[in-house]
Amino acid sequence: MLEIVKYLKVRYLNEKGQDLVEYALLLAFVVAVGAVIVGGSDSISDSVSAIFKKAQKILKSANPATTQG
Repeated sequence: MLEIVKYLKVRYLNEKGQDLVEYALLLAFVVAVGAVIVGGSDSISDSVSAIFKKAQKILKSANPATTQG
């Protein structure tokens, strides 16, 4: 029984900071994507509008049946 308790302590105490690292990496990724989106344009609304226009163009070219009717 004592061996199981020791194993569980080692197993779960070593992963204590793992969530913090994962959240930090996720935050860094979101900031990097945001910097790429906003970096080339004067305003965020222009960037977001351009993204939606590109997506709309891609969707229309992928399914030409929707543009005919």
